Order: sequence, then C-alpha cells, then structure tokens
Amino acid sequence: MAFNTLEYLRDGKVDFVFHCTPYDYEHLIESIRKAPNRIEIIHGFLSKLKVDLPSFCFSVIYDIPEFADEAYELLDIKNVTSDMLNNLLNNSPLGLKVLYENFDTFLSFNGDPKYFECIVKYAFDSKNNQLIHMLSRYHDLHIRYLFMDYIIKNHPEQVDEIYDDITKYTTSITYELNEQITLLPQLMNPDDISKLAVALLTNNREKDYKKLKDFILNNYKYNYLASQLLTDEWIVDPDSHRVLNDPNKAKKIYIFSEDADTLFSTSADYRFSLYLRHKDMISRELLDNFASRLKCFLDTTRQDPTKYSILGTPEERDLELIYNCGLGNLLEEWTEKYMELSQSKEYGFVGEGTTCSCYRIGDYVIKLVKTKWSYEDIICPNLYLIAKNYEEIYLRDKDGKVKGGLEVQKYLTRSAKDIDPNYFRYFDLALDRLGYRRTDTLTKGSCGENTMLLDTYRDADCSNPEKVPVWFKKYPLVLIDRDRIYPKDKAYVKQLSNGY
Repeated sequence: MAFNTLEYLRDGKVDFVFHCTPYDYEHLIESIRKAPNRIEIIHGFLSKLKVDLPSFCFSVIYDIPEFADEAYELLDIKNVTSDMLNNLLNNSPLGLKVLYENFDTFLSFNGDPKYFECIVKYAFDSKNNQLIHMLSRYHDLHIRYLFMDYIIKNHPEQVDEIYDDITKYTTSITYELNEQITLLPQLMNPDDISKLAVALLTNNREKDYKKLKDFILNNYKYNYLASQLLTDEWIVDPDSHRVLNDPNKAKKIYIFSEDADTLFSTSADYRFSLYLRHKDMISRELLDNFASRLKCFLDTTRQDPTKYSILGTPEERDLELIYNCGLGNLLEEWTEKYMELSQSKEYGFVGEGTTCSCYRIGDYVIKLVKTKWSYEDIICPNLYLIAKNYEEIYLRDKDGKVKGGLEVQKYLTRSAKDIDPNYFRYFDLALDRLGYRRTDTLTKGSCGENTMLLDTYRDADCSNPEKVPVWFKKYPLVLIDRDRIYPKDKAYVKQLSNGY
C-alpha cells in the first residue's frame, strides 16, 4: 500500500480495510498495536469499523485498558487465542472477567494445552488463590491431573498447602464443603494417574507414590506404571542442549523391581517390552504363561533373514508395536476367541504389506496394523466387494492418522491372480456403481496381491448376498486390504504420502 495506513485510520479513512488480504490484516493489526499514538489511531477508526469488522477491531483493542468496555462488547470467545488470553490476563482489567465467565471453554478449547498453561502460570505468578483453588478441584480430571503435575514439578513447596493429601483428589470427589459424596466416583484416566504417581516418586514424594500405586492396583484393571518407570526419559540441558541421563533411572528400576510381577500382569502397554528386555525381574511362570498366549505369533519364522535386527525378530517388532499402543490385551482376547471359533487349529505368519502384518488364527487372520493409508473419518466402507472385518479397532494421533490397530478377517485360500482379467474390470464397474473409487492396485502390486476369492459369495459383506451380480457369484472377488477406497465424487482425500 503506497499510502500511510495508520494516518488514514487516524483520520477515519477506513474503506481500504475492507479490501485487505488476511496477511494485510495481520500486519495492520500489529502495526496499530505497536504505534506510539495507537490510542489516537483507534479513536479514528473504531466507531466506523466495529459493526462491520468486529473481529479486526477486537484484535487491535482487546487488551488495551482504555478500550476495555468496547473490547468486552466485541468479544467473541472463539477468536481469543491463548496468546490473547495471556495478554488479557496480564495487561487488561477485562482479563479475569473474561476468564471466569468462560473458564470451562478456555480449558476445553480443542484440547489445546496452551490455554491451560497460560491460566495456571498466571494463577501462580499473580498469587491468585481463588484461581489456584478452582484448578486444584476442577471437575475435568485430566485438567486436574495437569494441575497436579504442574505444581509437583514447578511449585513443590505448595503441594501440601493446596492439598491435605494429593492422592485423595484423583477421583471426582473434591471434599468441598456440602459436597454430596458418591459411592462410585469417577476415576482419573489410567494413563494420567500412572504419570502422576511416577511424578510424585521422582520429585521426592515416595510415600505418596506408594499410596497412589496401591490405589491404582486396587481400582484399575490395567495401568501404565511399568512403562512410566522403565521408559527412558529424555532430559535436555537448557544451556548446552545435550541429552542427559535420567537422574532417577536407578531409583525407578528399583521401585519397579519391588512390584515387578504385579506391574507386569497389570501393564496396559508395556508387557511385551518387559517380556523382551526385563525377564530377569519377572517370574518364570508369568513369562511362560504370557508366551503361551502369544504362540500363534511367536512360534513362526519369516524366511527373509535380512529382516532380523537388534530390535528383535519381525514378529517381536509387530507385537511390541501393538502392545505399546495399548492393544495387547485385546489382541490376546481376540486370538483366544477366534481360535475357539475355528475348525482348523493351524496358525502362523501369512504375509505383510507396508501397513500391516497378517497372522493366521485357525479359520481367521488377525492383522497387526502399523498405520492405514487413509485417515478419513470412515477408513473403509462396508461393501460386498471388500473382505468383511469381523472386528476392527484403530488408534489415531491428533491429526487423525492411524498409529496402530487390529483387524480380524476370514482366512481366505483362493487366489485371484489367475482369473480372467475381465473380472477385475467388473469389480471396478461395480465399485463405481456403488459410488466409490480405489487408489491402489487389485493385483500384482508392489506388496503382493490385494484381492482374493471368498469361499462362497454367501460370505460377502452385505445383508442379502443373493442380490450380488452374477459375475460375483461365479468369482466372488474381494479386496482384502481395507484401505484406499474413497467416494468417487470426493476430490480431496486424506491419504498418507508414499513416504508416510
């Protein structure tokens, strides 16, 4: 812009603002806020823009004390970033009013931890005891865990001032005056309470650790104590930026060894890692029993010796991923369930692709999923053209991408690679009629065959198999890799790149 925008705004000339790009808006807001005569500039444009461009005006004036009333009038809580909230709390009389009126909203904003960090830091920096108390008894137990973890690590001298016994406050009971005590209080997330217990241990509150550990073992079927105690913590020196050894490592190993069998049996995510690397601390009976439950996966040998490494055999790496995702207990349940349902009792490694490894369990296969190409909300539709999943579970990261999972399908033995190629064309035509398209090969792909033939068309995944096309009844061709199938009219799809 060739003209002086700040002078224009000071003089009430605002037409150009309506034609700004998003970048121009951002730059203009920053320029106004930094200007020595910003009060004069704001007086020049505020009355002319606050109706048509309230968000722009609020972003300029939100934490300027002289415009507190106007800022409150223009407030749209959805537009308040964590940085803006921080500025409001530290610079404006409006800050606490906005915070208290929208307390729950700020703490739940899309799970963004920056709002919590802003609020808890302000509470302690300003010595706001009311705010500290509200956070210490907050109804959302994850927020309460975050608060407890913060004070243990940043204000350990105040732990006993805020809580008469911190371990008592890991349920929905707050012990407030006139609180109606329930017989079945809500429990803190097992991951959070396990982290809290170890935080107590490593911050010289061993007595509290033992009390909380006993509570966890008595009230949770599974926990994360073992992984929290034994997974190496990366500590970076703030001055040299070098990675330092965990000063509490020996202590944590010793504490684990005191309860090794119990923590092994109740671990939600670390049993396989314990089985591989910490056998010396766990009883032989437990280890043998654990291995017997996983014989369908461990008692197999892949022929390619290049796939073996210091990280373990391919089978061990497959299992460790699943257990570390917290799906190991479910894998054991499904393995037992589908072996009991099977006529055949054969088991073993079937094959692998880029995203999963497949193991035969009697008449079924269990797929140990590393990821999925698709990260759509619905990863794969249920169609007669696609092998049926009898069970499935996927764990996703914050972006929706799959970081681990399990699938159960029928074990198919009939290859499709030698059938008439026309049937693959019939498959695509049928897929198109159903409103979908594929982005992967059906046969002769880089990782093998993606299609097989069902034992009978009556096994197709549909409510009435008799209505499938005649060609499908003759050759019930199905996609066995439930991935990379998208609505055909969807231009943009959520799919990983080839390098992930």
